[in-house]
Amino acid sequence: MRCKPILALSVLLFGCGGGPSSPTDSATPVVNTISKVIEANWPGYYADTLPCSDCPGIDTELWIRSDSTFILQQKYIGRDSLPAGTIGQWHTVNGLLTIGYASDKPEFYRYTAEGLLSVDEMGVAFDPNIDRSLDKLADEIGDAIPRMRLMGAFTYMADAQSFKPCGSKFNWPCVGGMDMGEEEGEALVKFNNVDLQRAYRNAVKTGGDPWVIEAVCTMGMGPAMEGDGADEYVFIEDVRRTLDRCP
Repeated sequence: MRCKPILALSVLLFGCGGGPSSPTDSATPVVNTISKVIEANWPGYYADTLPCSDCPGIDTELWIRSDSTFILQQKYIGRDSLPAGTIGQWHTVNGLLTIGYASDKPEFYRYTAEGLLSVDEMGVAFDPNIDRSLDKLADEIGDAIPRMRLMGAFTYMADAQSFKPCGSKFNWPCVGGMDMGEEEGEALVKFNNVDLQRAYRNAVKTGGDPWVIEAVCTMGMGPAMEGDGADEYVFIEDVRRTLDRCP
């Protein structure tokens, strides 16, 4: 008779959860599904081909520079012979990188292990089936920026020449062609600084007035405007058209 209470107690304990653990018990290890936050190192050179609705793609190059400026080049494959350039200031908002003209809604990018991912202002990626990312190819940025179409205001007065890209707060020293170098006795670019000054005088009423243009240009280092050292220049190789104002 003594075994009956013991048996009843065993049944009671087993029914109250004293038996073997089930797969749903709290003791089961929980896998952390929260992705690791990557510390952003924004400055660098990024590139890739982004999707295009009416062309094979947009060859995109983006220089994010430590002085808060960015240079963006975009070439529509099958339509453009030269990429269009945009120069401005980049900012970070709620952990996202923003670039674009000051007057327009900026583009937003989230930093990833591979580079930059285009997202909305909340940091949410667009269609996951479409690759909208730019690969980070280098942390360091070289001195030279390749040829592009760039809109901005050229100014010439008292032997001082400058170019202010549309959308930028800064001016760059500027010369026509690449007068500082020749190859096998010939100028690297047929369009030279005399051509640029002549075109400027024909286009403006008063010296010192801004001449808003779309120009074919490169960027690179040249002698400092004041003192020793070097400054970054805009080298204008051709003037495509005169504009009423910056867009």
